[in-house]
Amino acid sequence: MPVQTFDVQGTGIDPYRRLSASQVIAWNSCPRMWYYGWEVRLKGPLPPQIIRGNAAESCISRVLQESPVLIDAGSDTRLTAPIDEDGKVDYEDTTNWLASRLIPLSQEDWPKSRESLRDWAIARVDFHFDDCWTAAVHDWERSVNRSGSADDITIEECRDMIIAGIDLHLDEVENCIDASGGPLLETWRKGESRPEWPAPDGFPRVWNNPHPAAQESGEISWCEAWEVARPWFVEPDAVGFSQTTCHPAGWFQGEYDLVYRWDGTTRIIDIKASIGKGDRSFGYLDQLRLYAWLWWETHGRSEEVTSLAIWYLGTGTVKEVSLPKIDEMEKYDSNYFDLYKMIRQDSPEIDNCPASPSPLHIFNAGGVPADPAIDPDSHARCRGCDYRGICENGNHDLQLTTERRFEKFGHAWPITPLGEIKPRVDAIGQVVGLSGPELIEDGTIKLHFRLQDGYDRAKVQPAYNGGPKKITRGLVEGSRVRVSNALPSLWRGEVQLNLDEKSEVSIAGEDESEPVVEIETRVNVIGRVWSIDAFPDGVGTARWAATLLDATGSAAIVAFKQFIPISAAAIQRGDTIAVLNGEKGEWSGRPQVKIGPGTKVVIISDAEDNPDF
Repeated sequence: MPVQTFDVQGTGIDPYRRLSASQVIAWNSCPRMWYYGWEVRLKGPLPPQIIRGNAAESCISRVLQESPVLIDAGSDTRLTAPIDEDGKVDYEDTTNWLASRLIPLSQEDWPKSRESLRDWAIARVDFHFDDCWTAAVHDWERSVNRSGSADDITIEECRDMIIAGIDLHLDEVENCIDASGGPLLETWRKGESRPEWPAPDGFPRVWNNPHPAAQESGEISWCEAWEVARPWFVEPDAVGFSQTTCHPAGWFQGEYDLVYRWDGTTRIIDIKASIGKGDRSFGYLDQLRLYAWLWWETHGRSEEVTSLAIWYLGTGTVKEVSLPKIDEMEKYDSNYFDLYKMIRQDSPEIDNCPASPSPLHIFNAGGVPADPAIDPDSHARCRGCDYRGICENGNHDLQLTTERRFEKFGHAWPITPLGEIKPRVDAIGQVVGLSGPELIEDGTIKLHFRLQDGYDRAKVQPAYNGGPKKITRGLVEGSRVRVSNALPSLWRGEVQLNLDEKSEVSIAGEDESEPVVEIETRVNVIGRVWSIDAFPDGVGTARWAATLLDATGSAAIVAFKQFIPISAAAIQRGDTIAVLNGEKGEWSGRPQVKIGPGTKVVIISDAEDNPDF
């Protein structure tokens, strides 16, 4: 099946830190590039070309989903799947699948040739296109970290790419005609060959009735071939990343574009809304091979993919990709699991991710290797890298701040370099008012107490995202303990120590000392804005977030609701700002400065006053 989920409970797998094909490609291109992009999470600007890709894939999927025997070319009917409250396809709902309720068109109106089927499909493209384009533009414009303009790409080019994709699918339909429908035609005609994870067609997952296009016998029709040849693809109404496939052990995930299975084989297609020039075309080869391995792993290592290909919609051509052999896929499993353990299960230091760019490959249109196929400059990859300003190979100085002192509001503020923020603390004291510990089903421990240290104290409690797992059996009322790797915060004047899976409570040594009074919950920072990561939109986003960069490292800043600074609307990528009296913390292993009561945000210089980002 094209989708396989994985229950992470009790496995130790963090679903947000799985390995993926894009990470493997980035790591192979340059470990330092991976480090900045995934470990530090420095997001590069989002170009408008993403609009074209999203609109094309959405429109192609919506046309492939429809049936020429159920929906007239000029109809305003839209096939939509039932969606649950989480935005996922509700496969348990058996009554709200539109295709099962539609009345078939008169057979006289059914397409009876490739040309008439193409005319129908293009008419459906024209019906869906505006909505797909508008939605893609809207999603891109919602990204506050975008670059360029939607005017940099043309609607006509995108539409041409969609039609190219339809034509490539019609090649499959014609192949199905030539193959007399393939080995599953007769069972399909009886309504008996629906796979466990069917291609999205507007019908429920479990559906055993013959399709309205099905004939009792005779040569396969063009409408039948359209239905039989339909590939699996992501349900277009589903929320993003809800139909990914996970490795059986849960540490790798991927999402296929198209999977053709009508001829009894498994062929995986990746759709690219481009002409296939540039180094990305080299990474695509690795991506497809990884998908072949993922399919093999998720099918008990007994079912191999028979073909891999890339559809370059900009040229309307197909790029065949060589299949990995069994011994290669066995090595994939061990090698990439080792990579997962190094860069996702653990958090590598920058020194473990060297600035070592791989050769830059050159391709002509259609993903055809150029001559020469490799740029002779060993650092050619660095020229277009988003991180060249902060990498030793980049030969580009972003002039990042190194200040330790900032005078503002009649006060000299001590500045903590971003790389020196310590979001976690240790403290030692006596246990007072112990509640718990109680073991929870997910393996974490629920407990509450106050850590008393002379006249000072701190409230100890589970963190919002889950409690600790390492708690001493000697924890009792009055015992003297060390609380390690806690996340500090301040609530109504009282220090809180929040414990998650990285935290620990152990018996303290007699000579050990970690005074509660020395816990610092506040911090002042200065940095350049690398990216705006969130901005309140009045709909679903009620926070403002950004990533700051200085000469020592990076940190996230975030403000919620009434604490969003007035200056947020004016802050843009490249500005240098100060965040004064912010609350230090951590989000997903990354230092964070939270803007709250008493925090001040100051714009020190504008992006145009700084070197080009």
